[in-house]
Amino acid sequence: MSQAVDSWSKEMFAAAVCRLLRDSRRRQKLTQAQVAERTGGLISKAALANYETGHRSLRVDVLWVIAKALGENIGNLVANAERGIGYRQDADGTTPITIDIEEIRDNGDPRLGPVRRWVELQQGVRPAAGGVMTLDAGAVAALSSLMGVTAPECRAILMTVAGRFDHAGQEIARENASV
Repeated sequence: MSQAVDSWSKEMFAAAVCRLLRDSRRRQKLTQAQVAERTGGLISKAALANYETGHRSLRVDVLWVIAKALGENIGNLVANAERGIGYRQDADGTTPITIDIEEIRDNGDPRLGPVRRWVELQQGVRPAAGGVMTLDAGAVAALSSLMGVTAPECRAILMTVAGRFDHAGQEIARENASV
């Protein structure tokens, strides 16, 4: 299920990482100066401001320092950023969807039984918590067949119960009701 990295995806991923860092700082009610101080002088307030806005490219070593200063797990940050990037539409007008594996695993909807089994087979073992998987049109079509529903119904079910992120990295609201 690999997808070639294009410049749009790269930019969206970088923006998502920066947004997550900024959101973490704000959630903790920290100023940029306080976070810069926590880095032991490795990163200035001005540099942090530029990283948060995307005006400066964030190297992995700098990401690690900022994440540690915020008390964030770098693996979770990267996974959440990847989950939030979204994908462009394919030529046939369908958009791959990114599902939260834990949401699929924990949801009791019986229609998701085949999806849970398929995800476990794709992962080789029971999927790790917090993982995500991007499904292209072919995967959605295969799952719809296993679920006994049409591809658009399958897409709607998956987007409702397992999350979906738009191209700007913003989460589309999920409903608790069945589709």
